[in-house]
Formats: sequence, C-alpha cells, structure tokens
Amino acid sequence: MRLHHLRYCLLPVCLATVTLPAVAQADDAPVYQPGPDPVSVDHNDATNTMSHQNGTAGNSNDMGMSADNSGTTSNASYRDQWLKGRFQLGAVGNVESSPYRGADNYDLGGLPWIAFDSERLHVGIDGIKAKIVQGNWGSVSILGNVRMKPFDDDDSPYLRGLHDRDWAFETGVAYDREIGPGEAHIEYLHDVSGEHEGQQADATYKIPFQTGRFHYDVGGGVMWRDSDLNNYYVGVEPGEARADRAAYSADSAFLPHLDASVAYQLTQQMIVRANASATFLPDEYKDSSIIEDDVIYGVGLGLVYQF
Repeated sequence: MRLHHLRYCLLPVCLATVTLPAVAQADDAPVYQPGPDPVSVDHNDATNTMSHQNGTAGNSNDMGMSADNSGTTSNASYRDQWLKGRFQLGAVGNVESSPYRGADNYDLGGLPWIAFDSERLHVGIDGIKAKIVQGNWGSVSILGNVRMKPFDDDDSPYLRGLHDRDWAFETGVAYDREIGPGEAHIEYLHDVSGEHEGQQADATYKIPFQTGRFHYDVGGGVMWRDSDLNNYYVGVEPGEARADRAAYSADSAFLPHLDASVAYQLTQQMIVRANASATFLPDEYKDSSIIEDDVIYGVGLGLVYQF
C-alpha cells in the first residue's frame, strides 16, 4: 500500500480544488464553517500519481483546499480572521487507478487528517493556504504544497531502473471568486525544492448544492503542466532506455478533469465525506513507454471531527 497526496484534485489533485463546505443541519444545530476537502483524490496533487493534484492546501489539486471563496470581508477583527477557527481530526483513504504499464490496477492510500481552518488561513497535512487579499471581486491566496513522488521503481518491472523521484515542495498563488451558481478557482504552482523544477496551473469551476444534511459539489476543470513536471511523471532518460522501454521526453500538456463530492453531517461535530474524480491523460502522457492507460479514476472516503 502506498500513501498518496491528498488534494487540491486532483488532485487531483489532487496538494486543485474542492472544499469541505458548510453542511445543512437540523434546526437546532449550528452551521459549520467552510473547510478543506480531506478526501480529495489529488489533482497536486494530488496525491498520488499524475491525477489532477490541485496543490491548494485544503486543493490543491492540489488534495485540495479552498475555503470561503466569496471574497467578502467579515466583521471579525483582522487578527481573528487569521487565528480564530476550527481544528479538524480524522482519517482519510482513497483508491486510485494506476496508469503505469505493468503496475497494479489500483493503488490504495490512507492518512490521518489534521488541519486548522480560519477565515483566511488553512494549515494541514495537505498544505497551506493563506488568503492575503479579499473583496467583492474575489480573493487572492498564497499556497504551499507537498507533491508526493509519482511511483516507486518496484511498482512495476517497467519502472525499475528509472531515476528516483522524490517528494517536491511547491509554492504558488490562487484566485477564487463566486460566478453564477458556482465557484471559480485558478491556481499556479512551481517547484522550489529542485526536485522536478516544473510548474502547474489549474482552472476549475464547481457548483455546490444541498438537500437536507447532504452537501454536494460537482465540477471540473483543466490543468496545464510544463515539460519538466510531465517528465517527472512519464519521462524516460536516454540512459534508462531498454528494449521494452523507449526513451521519452514529454512536452507541456493540458489534463482535463471531472470531480464530484458529497458530505453528510453525522453529528454536530462530525462529518463523513466521499468523492470521485476522473483525470484524462493527453497524448503527451500516453505516448510514454511507461504509460498504458489514458484515464485515472479515483474515489475517496473520509471521516472528520471538528472542534
């Protein structure tokens, strides 16, 4: 079992993004504040292999995060906007299809979930998101994201002998705004650790709606990755070529993705959330000698306690 990065989308990936929004409650229960999506299947992602990991903390595609995207300023003091919030504890798991040639059809992953969310700040195992400017026009945030390595060389005979991929730390910026019935999110991430030296941009749109205690998010988007980041996932250097593994260098590419999630409030402080995603791999990925599938599917499940 390998641990995967949680968005932010998917995720893909997600740390892309979707949120753990306020969920409808019984008349005598308080409404929860927006928070991250702990079970985002990577876009930064997202976790995971090459699915849409929308690196926003809380993606994020990261895994992602994005809290209150309206951009409106509350009446709370500036200090409280940063420091007054909720802690979250829980557990998350996901199942994701692997596109790599000769690898197991599905990868299983699981992690404990620890996070803090205020109006302007998210800090969690999926990354960091700090909303530095907000207004009626939307909000701008700075991001910190950890990208998990896409594979181990013992995952498949066709991956054995490739140079080691390690975790990467990325920083970036995000813009959020409510548009029509939904929420738009645009983010940019670049590697500052020197692991892949690549960059990624993701534009997503989601529509939230609720029925009773169920809260749904449905949406999708398109992610762009440069050649350096794509080679981190699918590149084969000339010195690594074999008779059954041709050398390959990828160009920059666009990766469309679809996402859906549902959250249900079990108690006044406990929420269970499930999601699903599909990331469509372009020719720049499918032409690699270590790739055999053209779509990555993922599902996730998480249980979170808020206080």
